[in-house]
Amino acid sequence: MPQDRQQKIITQELLRRRAEHNDGELSTLKEVTLHQFDIEKIENLDVYCRHLEILYLQNNQINKIENLHKLKELQYLNLALNNIKKIENLEKCESLRKLDLTVNFVSDPLDLESLKDNIMLRDLFLVGNPCTQVDGYREFAIVTLPQLKMLDGKEIEKSERIAAAQVYDTIRARLVKERNERTNTETREENLQTKTDPTTAAASPEDLEKLKHEFKTKPIPYTPETRRQTAKEIETMNGPPREDPSKSKPPKPADTTVSYGRDGRVLQKNEGKWEFHRWSNDLAVFLDIEISKFLDSSLIDVNVKPNYIQVVIKNKVLTVTFDDEVRPNQVLCERSKASGNLLVTMVKSSAPNDLDVEDVAKARRTKNVVTPASNAPTNTEKNRRKERLFGTIDAEMPKKIVDMKFVFDKSIPSASEEFTDDPDVPPLC
Repeated sequence: MPQDRQQKIITQELLRRRAEHNDGELSTLKEVTLHQFDIEKIENLDVYCRHLEILYLQNNQINKIENLHKLKELQYLNLALNNIKKIENLEKCESLRKLDLTVNFVSDPLDLESLKDNIMLRDLFLVGNPCTQVDGYREFAIVTLPQLKMLDGKEIEKSERIAAAQVYDTIRARLVKERNERTNTETREENLQTKTDPTTAAASPEDLEKLKHEFKTKPIPYTPETRRQTAKEIETMNGPPREDPSKSKPPKPADTTVSYGRDGRVLQKNEGKWEFHRWSNDLAVFLDIEISKFLDSSLIDVNVKPNYIQVVIKNKVLTVTFDDEVRPNQVLCERSKASGNLLVTMVKSSAPNDLDVEDVAKARRTKNVVTPASNAPTNTEKNRRKERLFGTIDAEMPKKIVDMKFVFDKSIPSASEEFTDDPDVPPLC
């Protein structure tokens, strides 16, 4: 059971916690699970998660299907075990293929007519709803929604469609008549049921024990009202929600320890499985890292050493080594707002001393500096996800908008300037 059981509404914070599999990014989220949170209303999904394809909302306290009209890519919607009485507001979910309303309170089969525009709908579950007990329900559903392939877990046969079409007019006329007769009766009953509402807040231990005994022994009808009342009684008996100890723990810091091989070289590391390209020319070494454009730049840290670079992205370390020594005090980091890529330009130690890193980066953008073909990254993979931002010599350099720069103290001497070769010291290998 989720630890946030006291949650009643769908908030941005809740969505981010449930989107851990997508690094907490909501704009690209395809699937989210929000079951058993006692949610009473569907909201904010059309604001933060417009690209959802799979949505789990089962076992909550939802009374109405609403605020889903902007989810054009939604394919599977699970609303089982809620308090829904009417099928509505799904007409604009153009991609909907599977709808699960198991064990709700849909009583009128005529509600199925609201799904006529969902031409992609193939699978519908209404098991446990009062409407499934109505005479002629299955025949009416089969003709009303000819796009269906499965109804309540059972495949619709061609012979069923023919037989249902023959009795459809009679069944629909009867359902319309029953709905008209039922409207006035239900209105009077609702007025009587809402006059009194027993309190669920127990003020003393004796009252609490009595409430627990009645909850375990007293039979009650299964209605949306009793489901809500039962949820309130359970919340009262459980007391105030306990603080989640895991929320107070600080995030685990990144392990920036550098490992060395037997030959004394720094070992590379890629904890985040980031895709990157590294290449160089006569003046500088370039490193291009593919990062989501939705990742905030404050979550990125760069540390450059003469023979390697260490990039920490959301506490995950990327260590990349160089064949040529670079100057740690002449480094420029640029972030593209279009793609999110991070491009690090590092001036080589062999470059002229008066060379500025920004001049190198500017020349790279305008192609005044030619990248040697032997060091240029190639595009030989058949199923590349996309061409790298700076991956080929012939590719047009996109216009970049820099939103992040790391400023390094140029007064710090590089390793090559302060290094003195001592002939008495034996080599590492």
